[in-house]
Amino acid sequence: MAYLLLTVSVVLSTGRNLLLKKLSSVGFGTRSFYLSQGLLFLCGGIVLLFLGKNPFGSVAFDTFLFAALYGLLLILAQWFYTMAIGRGNITLCSTVYSLGFIFPALSGAILWSEAFSLFDLLGIVCAMSAVIVSGLRPNEKKKADKANGFIPLVIAMLASGGLGIVQKLQQKSAYAEQKSVFLLLAFAFAAGISLLFSLFAEKRKDMPLQRRDLAVASCVGLFFGCCNFLNTTLAGLLDSSSLYPMLNIGIILLSMLCGVAFFKEKINKRESIVLVLGIASILLLNFG
Repeated sequence: MAYLLLTVSVVLSTGRNLLLKKLSSVGFGTRSFYLSQGLLFLCGGIVLLFLGKNPFGSVAFDTFLFAALYGLLLILAQWFYTMAIGRGNITLCSTVYSLGFIFPALSGAILWSEAFSLFDLLGIVCAMSAVIVSGLRPNEKKKADKANGFIPLVIAMLASGGLGIVQKLQQKSAYAEQKSVFLLLAFAFAAGISLLFSLFAEKRKDMPLQRRDLAVASCVGLFFGCCNFLNTTLAGLLDSSSLYPMLNIGIILLSMLCGVAFFKEKINKRESIVLVLGIASILLLNFG
């Protein structure tokens, strides 16, 4: 069952990445940007109402703390990833963003004494190699643009790793059954902050949101909410050293296949190396 949920999460996460590239056309820091992000988080919160157990009822103080921290990390990950993906290559951005899985994978061994063998170590090394190789662009000439997108991309990567750690902390706590309200509060917090920022955002360069932007933001939010619910559930079912590498490598490989199937892209030597390293990583982590 856990691996079925993992597969669904990979598919939805890939869909989120593909749609997010379209949403990145909304200028970062503008009123429209924060409104679209607020709508995104609202849709993510709405879908969480229909998942899991009834989120309403008594809520532990620890759950509020986890939700506030998670909401802040959601904002950092989503805002800055949208900013970075609008300035750079989608493959490069998704690759560096995926490196965030290293932090929750290592946290399992450090904080909860989860089994961590030599196979796990080799699997993580292969995973790191795969995500780095998949983002290489030897013919890239726009070095200034890459530099401008580097800082927000690193912030998004660190925040994505933090999301995984908080998911694990919440699922290992005494209030793991409050997963639904934890996520709902986090998305509500992120939506509220986004809408608050829209009140004070720059209006000089603002462009009105189009229906397409609203539709894309809504779909990204629905996918994002589902993925967060699934990933938090999986954090309580699978070891960190297995879950996060398989999740992120799966997203990269599926994105590659989508490029071939829908955009008629060719798999060159670089993509072939990524494919081999990705499969090796998954096998090693399963052996571990």
